Amino acid sequence: MNTARLSIVIVACAGLAACGHAGAEHATSSRPAPTAAAAATSAAASKPAAKSTVGIPAIPGGPTGPAHDPSTRPGVAAPARLVVSSIGIDAAVESVGLLGDGTLQPPSDWGIAGWYADGVRPGDPGPAVIEGHVDSRNGPAVFYRLRDLKVGATMLVHTTAGTTLRFVVDTVREYPKTKFPTAAVYGPTPLPVLRLVTCTGEFDWQARSYLDNLVVSARMV
Repeated sequence: MNTARLSIVIVACAGLAACGHAGAEHATSSRPAPTAAAAATSAAASKPAAKSTVGIPAIPGGPTGPAHDPSTRPGVAAPARLVVSSIGIDAAVESVGLLGDGTLQPPSDWGIAGWYADGVRPGDPGPAVIEGHVDSRNGPAVFYRLRDLKVGATMLVHTTAGTTLRFVVDTVREYPKTKFPTAAVYGPTPLPVLRLVTCTGEFDWQARSYLDNLVVSARMV
């Protein structure tokens, strides 16, 4: 890779504290139809859904990347908005922290993305993390179509200072939550890396959680 370029990685829901509701409706025909197990629990599913308790894995060994030290930050502003036109994402970005178990606090709204404000800022060296819900009992949420992102697609991060960071997608990958590549996702990087997180894969109706996460990687251009 040309070191003059910066890179960005988008992680789709391998472990979001509330990737989506476990409601009876998963919004569009592109989602797999409920299985026999889901049908057997339809009575329970018709009740108000509870949020998943499976969160983004805790950061291994504490914060990673040089940008966790505020004194080393080159002054990149915080993210304010994420735009991925090819899949219809144009969402505000709010700051989130960690829950008591070390997992990321979910965004406050289905249509808003959440940036881990105690970590790396997009555009700084190290792995920045932005999460988003995949769906809710009322329909698709902010990162519902993240799985449809294609290699070569353009993404924009608008900052609070009015600057715009541009990225091009390199890879789109899925991982089981039980085998989430925590070290690879959170490990220090010499260039700025962004990780967008949301859920994907089959839905576990008993646990009220998706089984997989999606990771999209992109480079800054």
